[in-house]
Amino acid sequence: MEIEIRNIHKSFGAVHANAGISLTVHAGEILGVLGENGAGKTTLMKILAGLQPCDAGEIYVDGKLVHFQSADSALALGIGMLSQDPLDFPMLTIFDNLYLGRKKGFFIQKNSFRKEVEKVEDLLAFHFKLSELVGTLSIGERQQLEILRLLVYGSELIILDEPTTGISTQQKKQLFDLLKRLAELGKTVIFVTHKLAEVNELCRRTIVLRQGKLVGDVALPCGSASLIQAMFGKAVDLQDPLDVSRSEEQFEVRHLVIKDAHFFSNPVNLSVRKGEILGLAGMEGSGQKAFLRTLAGLEKPLDGAFFDEGDALRWGSTHSFTKRGVYFMPAARMEEGLIQGMTVQEHFILSQPAEEIMIDRERSCRISETRIKEFSIHGSSSSNAEELSGGNQQRLLIAMLPERARLLLLENPTRGLDIESTNWIWEKLHERCKKGASILFASPDMEELLRFSNRILVFFAGKISEPFFSRDLNSEKLGALIGGEGWR
Repeated sequence: MEIEIRNIHKSFGAVHANAGISLTVHAGEILGVLGENGAGKTTLMKILAGLQPCDAGEIYVDGKLVHFQSADSALALGIGMLSQDPLDFPMLTIFDNLYLGRKKGFFIQKNSFRKEVEKVEDLLAFHFKLSELVGTLSIGERQQLEILRLLVYGSELIILDEPTTGISTQQKKQLFDLLKRLAELGKTVIFVTHKLAEVNELCRRTIVLRQGKLVGDVALPCGSASLIQAMFGKAVDLQDPLDVSRSEEQFEVRHLVIKDAHFFSNPVNLSVRKGEILGLAGMEGSGQKAFLRTLAGLEKPLDGAFFDEGDALRWGSTHSFTKRGVYFMPAARMEEGLIQGMTVQEHFILSQPAEEIMIDRERSCRISETRIKEFSIHGSSSSNAEELSGGNQQRLLIAMLPERARLLLLENPTRGLDIESTNWIWEKLHERCKKGASILFASPDMEELLRFSNRILVFFAGKISEPFFSRDLNSEKLGALIGGEGWR
């Protein structure tokens, strides 16, 4: 399938998200799409996938002008998209989610459809229990489910928007091998990412968007410095973690045993210093989320105690944890972190301590405008959360964390962010550390864990390691530990 896009324009109020973009994607090609957060990548892909209309411009499929009225009409022509945030129904089973939208026959053909799914599962090396509820899956597993659905429905052009977010290194390798095989079979792939190494590994060509415009069409492989310059118009320097070797111990867990739907962990003993950053590494679903939620008071452990400067915190009341400055930020932005239909200003109202019975709208507006400027959120106080790009939703979540926070428990804090936004987020988090806050964060990105952590805990098959100093690890050693090798 060959796609040609001519002079696409799309505006949201005063924001010109796509400003006259034209490009051609050839059959059998894996095209990379790079750009800073808010550059217009997702908007352009949603237009191509029929998820939203353009204001002006044309789309041609194999030389024929097409007009998509919906994602269903695009899928009928073989164009499917994997969005950043999974588009599924958490309260339905995996089978029901996959079957939704199928138009063959009046009755549900469970056996024949199950065989179709299993055939594609074998190709992807994914193995789902189809009777399980989607709500029990992690973000990474739900993304895998979306990839499975696209291929089951016969997509010829597959658009993947940040598909490696939340999946393991091994799963990424399997995905890349699959995409290469699909391209060899003549299928077309558009791969949207902020990770420069990924486009160099997978693609032979990438386009670069900046502020809604196409600013580069680059043959790959290409040096990272050149791609960064094209994306941001400048070089980007990364931060180093603080030296906390002389800092006081602030939080401690003793003999903590966490539970998950699939395992009970070994007892964990851990002390966290003021200003320290601990990374949590492991394959998706290995217990990192349960560990963070337990320390936030959202889940009860099977055993153990949690101390704040010698005082024991009691599970059963999340409020008692937040009173001590312990805050959790989930990876699922729109499912757990933000509320659809509520404005940015209303989110800041909810995140602030209630000082009075009545809401002071004028004060809350000032706080909102200040935070929007401070955290470079591309949106206004009146913008609804779902109207923001994924990167700006992430900035909003970070901006909502109270200044008085002493322990931040962050689940994939830079999910879907480009390299500049990632560095900017960590600059903000380092400012918290300089004031004495401690951070525990989970991430599927080994480079991020090695770059920003003082120490790293590794999770594997229900086991939690002793902390490793980041300086003693590299990608190969950490990858082996995540895969279950080298455990004591």
